Amino acid sequence: MADPVYVFAHVQAKPGYEDDLRAALLRLVKKTQSEPGFVRYDLHEDTETPGQFAFYEIWRDQASLDLHGATPQMAAHGELTKHWVASVTVKTFRKITGTPSKQRSLPGASSTLAL
Repeated sequence: MADPVYVFAHVQAKPGYEDDLRAALLRLVKKTQSEPGFVRYDLHEDTETPGQFAFYEIWRDQASLDLHGATPQMAAHGELTKHWVASVTVKTFRKITGTPSKQRSLPGASSTLAL
């Protein structure tokens, strides 16, 4: 069995296009969740810099990630957003260590967080 692939991607919107890009990225996340080899695809936005986005992705293997990059939806997304994006950085990683997830209460919180 092939090793999972972990992706960290940063996308910066051009000024004035933050809302457009956010909406497009949210649609992309929804579509991506049904792709073969999808494990996790989380979108984050910087709390101090609106329009600065980060993805954390997990794919079953490199072939799944390659397939994702070649989908018509990725091509359409690139075409739609090409004038809204100031920069994109994508890096892939392999996991070398980790700890099992567990539930933990956060100080002052009324709920638990899966870590």
